Amino acid sequence: MKRFILAATIVAATACGGGDASLSPVGPSRSSAGASISGTVSGTGVTATRALDGSTFSTLATSSVTVSIVGTNISTTTDGQGQFTLNNVPTGTVTLNFSAPGQSASITLTGIGPDDTVQITVTLNGNNARVDSEHRSSPNNDTGELEGVVSASTGTCPAVTFTVNTTKVTTNSATTFRDGTCTDVKDGARVEVKGTRQADGSILATRVELKQAQAQQEAEVEGVVSGSTGTCPAVTFMVNTTKVTTNSATAFRDGTCADATKNGARVEVKGAKQADGSILATRVELKQAQAQQEAEVKGAVSGSTGSCPAVTFMVNTTKVTTNSATAFRDGTCADTTKNGARVEVKGTRQTDGSILATRVELDR
Repeated sequence: MKRFILAATIVAATACGGGDASLSPVGPSRSSAGASISGTVSGTGVTATRALDGSTFSTLATSSVTVSIVGTNISTTTDGQGQFTLNNVPTGTVTLNFSAPGQSASITLTGIGPDDTVQITVTLNGNNARVDSEHRSSPNNDTGELEGVVSASTGTCPAVTFTVNTTKVTTNSATTFRDGTCTDVKDGARVEVKGTRQADGSILATRVELKQAQAQQEAEVEGVVSGSTGTCPAVTFMVNTTKVTTNSATAFRDGTCADATKNGARVEVKGAKQADGSILATRVELKQAQAQQEAEVKGAVSGSTGSCPAVTFMVNTTKVTTNSATAFRDGTCADTTKNGARVEVKGTRQTDGSILATRVELDR
């Protein structure tokens, strides 16, 4: 039995073992005249299989994906890299169906011209399909069209330059914006661009349409802030393994931007999932009560440093810090923080495991 060790993201169209000598897509059933659609299909078509020895391993659910245009006999199958090409595509609106054992999903493309070349990337998940990027060109009218996520945005509206996928896009006073304003076309926004192809391959946009609903899937993460950089309100930091970015539209709850974005703060982040897996935060809520768990330790003071009331010392293997808010009982700060003194410490557990003391009591 041949086993496969798969990455976290599986290309649904990857060949599942086998010795087929050709990995090229099956040719479309029509000639190559007219418009063409080519692309790459990826997804999560994985099944768990139990071996005779009781162990489990993952195998690909499909060896290939059939791509067809609904209502026609135009079809092909993906190659070993999930790539396909459909030629002689009819004009207007076309529906592409992606089928494999246990999967059947469709997408719709509009405004196909007679000589258009369309390039797309599609992600499959069972009976759902999502267009991740779309790029169109036409040799007859030298127009360009593409869809994707904005990056490297520079300039001042209406004269803005940005990148969609790998294509440079420029806007000017003649550009129209739909479902949003020019200022909404910022890094992380998903847009559909139409315009005129320039000599350097860039597009001078005649229209930019915001596709916020498609691009900004809701995402949520909770944990401790680390690696914080930037100046409020534009701050970037990590929560667990997720990159989070805030901006002027981010709402902060139970604390200020400065409180919620400093290293060590525990936060709950909600926002829009970006193409790179990061989150553009719409809300950051400070979780102080959860972060500061009550802690207690008893033993002899050692390694005492600092000056009262700001002293740091060890009790057993726990680091303890005092400050002006710490209460000292049955002795002064100097009495309770000197090496050898036996104390009982109560306070709040910090993210590094130490205790910020709210009370230090001398144990006589």
